[in-house]
Amino acid sequence: MKLQPLRRRLMAAWDRIPARERLILALLYFEGLTPVEAARALECPVREVERTVEQRMLRLTALLRDAGRREPRRKAA
Repeated sequence: MKLQPLRRRLMAAWDRIPARERLILALLYFEGLTPVEAARALECPVREVERTVEQRMLRLTALLRDAGRREPRRKAA
């Protein structure tokens, strides 16, 4: 899979995620907070943070899997 098409797909998927969910993911993956710390910062239940991460990672995994299937295979030289 080429990097640029993959990056475009990831950016498009990121842009479609609701702002609050992007914030949760950013706090965990970019800022390094734990789910408990993110929940405290957002004043929400820890389970909301965990559920958001679970759901979005499953969707992202599916997106990447589907993108890999659509890429044309190169023939060996």
